[in-house]
Amino acid sequence: MSNQIKTEILKGDLYINGKWVNEPDQSYFESLNPATGELVGVCAAASPAQVDTAVAAAEKAYSSWKNTPIPERASYLTKAAQLFELRREELARVMTMEMGKVLTESLGEVGVVSATAQYMAGEGRRLFGETVPAGFSGRNVRMVREPLGVAACITPWNFPVALASYKIFSALIAGNTVVWKPASEVALSAKIFVEILAETGLPEGVVNLITGSGSKVGRKLAEHQAVKVISFTGSTEVGQQLAEMSCKTLKRISLELGGKNAVIVLKDADLDKAADGIVKSAFTTTGQRCTAASRVIVERPVKEQLVKKIVQLTKSMKIGNGLEEGSQIGPLVNEDQLHTVERYVQKAIEEGGNIVSGGQRVNELGSFYYEPTIIENVRPNDSIAQEEIFGPVLAIIEVDSYEEAMEVNNGTIYGLSTSIYTNSLHYANRGASEAVSGLVYINNGTSNAEMGVAFGGMKMSGNGHREVSHHAFDVMTEWKSIYTNY
Repeated sequence: MSNQIKTEILKGDLYINGKWVNEPDQSYFESLNPATGELVGVCAAASPAQVDTAVAAAEKAYSSWKNTPIPERASYLTKAAQLFELRREELARVMTMEMGKVLTESLGEVGVVSATAQYMAGEGRRLFGETVPAGFSGRNVRMVREPLGVAACITPWNFPVALASYKIFSALIAGNTVVWKPASEVALSAKIFVEILAETGLPEGVVNLITGSGSKVGRKLAEHQAVKVISFTGSTEVGQQLAEMSCKTLKRISLELGGKNAVIVLKDADLDKAADGIVKSAFTTTGQRCTAASRVIVERPVKEQLVKKIVQLTKSMKIGNGLEEGSQIGPLVNEDQLHTVERYVQKAIEEGGNIVSGGQRVNELGSFYYEPTIIENVRPNDSIAQEEIFGPVLAIIEVDSYEEAMEVNNGTIYGLSTSIYTNSLHYANRGASEAVSGLVYINNGTSNAEMGVAFGGMKMSGNGHREVSHHAFDVMTEWKSIYTNY
């Protein structure tokens, strides 16, 4: 596989009602490679009128798509799974150029899209209703799932296509039509994603792509009367804003938000396995995952030994352009994210933290590279232990017992993912029960979800809905009860 960076400038237009469109005076924004600063391409910034047109197209297509037999809907997803595999390398390379993750991760993410398409196609055969005993003779009672209508899918830049597939494919198989607003940083990846869906022969208006700023396009979708459900992944702050906007029209909203995930390491744990799981959870995708480990809560007797192993593994990781063979950590997505990481590291020092490893830009590489950073002497209420950073920064917090560890783990506003390393069946089971997290891993890192398993967080990490599994249909459908007297 050649690692030469693609030099041609890509262009992304809007996809509305089965056609790639733009206006004569269409505004465009740039997509820049965070590894090099080079221009990857330009993407259309949708006007309010174009958002209205896309929603209208989805609304018009809904009546026929809703009445399309579910196995027929599933056939489009089955075909999409095959087409994503055919364009896997192309899509992965554009993702890496747009947001910086290493190519092996991007290739794996396209594989997740194909798997999601296959999974949701299969779920089409399992969209079961219920039959319940009637209270009167000569009557039967049944309940069926009904689609909602137009689904607005608003997705982030860190997993440009995997998160989109979770939302879009569950919406489609349930019988909804889609207007998709991806993050501007990865709009060209979204274009390829929609090109593949269009190649399946999906009817006009069933999927529409609208690119542009969240403050304009996202707000327009949240307030639009014809949009019946919003599925959003992003920051807790933006999720709260979308919830406020959408409540005026009583639309359904699913929020997958931030995290401050912890790995608890007890003194009886296998420290080699714990260190490996911590490093992969903390620094994969340059720490830019909602499930990334940003805290290690370790019992005092094994703290020094564990930190030594973590540092050794971290220093062996190669930092570089995601398209270069062997790179394990790419750049941060943009300059704002780089400044955020630097600000939090400086604040950690001011609050008494001690940098064990990292803590600097990688100046020789230029652009937005930052060393994976490990900071010890962190107190549970320090900023670095409470606030989401979304970067390669790991806080080490010492505790004296399992009970204190769990108290610290649960002592943030977030509740997405918790990991606990122990060889004790007692503490493993207590941890699974007592962690206030939507995801709990025993002797594994915080970022290791599987297809078909409900994904989502508690507290300020979400609003109770789930993705990745059949539980997504709790968002994408509503129940209709049917009474028949015969």
